[in-house]
Amino acid sequence: MPLFEIDGNSELVPFRSLRGGTDLYERHIEDLLWANLEEFTGESLFPVARQPKVAAGGIPDIVALDTKGNVVVVEVKRDVDRGQLAQCLEYAGWARRTNLDELARIYHRGASAFFEDWQAFTESTTPVVLSRGPRLMLVARDFQGRTESAFEFLIENGLPVALIRVALYEDQEGRRFLDVEGDHEPDFAAPDGTESRVDHTKIAGRRVRVSDLLEAGLVEAGDGLVWERPRLGKTYRAVILENGSIQLEDDRTFSSPSRAAMEAADIPACDGWYAWKLPRLDGQSLHDRRIALGTGEAG
Repeated sequence: MPLFEIDGNSELVPFRSLRGGTDLYERHIEDLLWANLEEFTGESLFPVARQPKVAAGGIPDIVALDTKGNVVVVEVKRDVDRGQLAQCLEYAGWARRTNLDELARIYHRGASAFFEDWQAFTESTTPVVLSRGPRLMLVARDFQGRTESAFEFLIENGLPVALIRVALYEDQEGRRFLDVEGDHEPDFAAPDGTESRVDHTKIAGRRVRVSDLLEAGLVEAGDGLVWERPRLGKTYRAVILENGSIQLEDDRTFSSPSRAAMEAADIPACDGWYAWKLPRLDGQSLHDRRIALGTGEAG
């Protein structure tokens, strides 16, 4: 679908799609993805490594962990063919067999910082062990028809695979825009015909955003947010803006609760949906509010 800008005369001005070479696309998108994991994937992830050399051979683009201890392998490809699909599945096989010690060795902040950072991310006193259910995310501009069908087959049969289409555009003034089309994740029935478990952090197949909470009246622009870390004796404050962004006390503004929490505390990862609490709403977290949206509850 073409992307247009509406000028002052109600005319549609088309954006130019930035095709570029494969290396240019993959390097640029990977840079943005590494710095903005939640904005791309719709969830808070613990970033482990970028372009690490793993024990089984190969160099995956990004390795991360989710809050349940699942290894998440993210691959960035401009155009995906069957050979690249096979490579991605090989990385998923490695992820199924890896362990915390190997992840510590490839951690981007160094092995000595890994376990402390992982415990802080999971808010646990001992390191959360890995799950044997790795996840695969493929970020691309285009998928060859047969390859896309193969991925859809994997998804429909309950395998933890996500496809995220990403395109870059440029306007007449040279400003660049990112179009992330793939945060929609359909819920498929389980292979035995039973209904899959409902994920209340999603609406219409995509992850809930703070702007959704504003639209539903579950939070209000100007609501204060507080994140207390008693063990460190620190408290951070922020406010929800009209567009759903989170503004810190130093006026820095971020589009995701997790990024806001990470920057406030200067830590590599944090699930801001759980961290930020709403004093006006008896200390409920942003996660509590998104669950209320997902379950249809109000107030």
